[in-house]
Amino acid sequence: MRLERIFALILVIACLITAVGNWLDQSPPQRVRDNATAPTSSGRADIALLEVYGSIADNLAGGPLSNSSGTNANDLIRKIQRAREDNVKAILLAINSPGGTAAASQAIYDELMRVRNETKIKIVASLGDVAASGGYFVASAAHHIVANPASITGSIGVIVRTQNVSSLLSKLGVESGTIQSGEYKDILSPFRDTKPAEEAILQGVVQDSYQQFLNSIVAGRNISLEQLKPLADGRIFTGSQALAANLVDSLGNYHKAVDKTAELANIKGEPRLRNYTSGNVWESFFPKFESLLPGYQQIQQARWYKIPLTLMQ
Repeated sequence: MRLERIFALILVIACLITAVGNWLDQSPPQRVRDNATAPTSSGRADIALLEVYGSIADNLAGGPLSNSSGTNANDLIRKIQRAREDNVKAILLAINSPGGTAAASQAIYDELMRVRNETKIKIVASLGDVAASGGYFVASAAHHIVANPASITGSIGVIVRTQNVSSLLSKLGVESGTIQSGEYKDILSPFRDTKPAEEAILQGVVQDSYQQFLNSIVAGRNISLEQLKPLADGRIFTGSQALAANLVDSLGNYHKAVDKTAELANIKGEPRLRNYTSGNVWESFFPKFESLLPGYQQIQQARWYKIPLTLMQ
C-alpha cells in the first residue's frame, strides 16, 4: 500500500507540474537566439522561430508520458496558428529532422501552406545537419529554403517496412494464429510471409502517398513534376547539390536565413525574433523526470505498436 501511495503521489505531482507548464506556455515565448533583439513590452515580434527537430510524429500535445524527443505535429501546428494570430511578419523554420510519418509531415506542410496562401506572412526554412524526407516535405512549404552547403536533404520518397520472425518462432517452438474479420486484417503481420496480393495493396498505398508528396513539393516549390521526378527516387543531396537541383534556393547558415527572412518580409533594422517552440516548464526543468516513472520505457516502446500501418517518409 505504501508503494502504491508513493506512485500515486508521483503521478499527481507530475500532472500538476505539466498543467502549470502548459499554462505558462501560453505566455509569449522568449528569445533564444543571440542575433535577435529582445521583444517589445507588448510581446510583439517580427519573426516567429519554429523549430522542427528530430523525428516528426502525430502525438498528443503535452502532458506526462508524451514523446518530447522529436517534433510533435499537433503542438507545432498550434504554434504556427499562434504566430499567425500574433500578426508576425515572417516565420523562420529551423529544421534538423530526418523525417517521420507521412500524415504528420503533411499536416504541418498543410498548415504552413494555409498561412502562405491566406496571409502576407513570409516563410523561410533554414536546413541544419539534415532535412530529409518528411523534413524536406515541411521545408517545401517555405517561400525560400536556405541550406548549409553540407546539409543533408532530399530523400524524397515513402517506405513501409516489413518483418518476418516466423522462422525464429519456429525454432523456439512458438506458434501463432489469428482470428480476423477479413482476409487483409492482419496485413503486415510479422508472423508469416507477405502474400502477393498484400504486396500489391501496400505498393498502391505507398505510391499514392508518394504522389501526394510529389504534388506538395510541386505546389510549394518553383519546380515542375517532370523536373522533380528524376530527383525523387529516395536519394540524398548535400546542400550544394540541392541548390544545383533547384531543391533549395540559397546556401548559408542560420544567421543568413534570418537575414533572408527579414529581407523577404521587408523588415527594416534588427528584426525582433521569438522562439515559438521554446519548451514549457516541464520540458525546460524536468526533461528527465518522466523517464523515472514506473513503466515509462514500456509505454514509449508500445507507442508505435498501436499503429498497425505507419508510412515513414
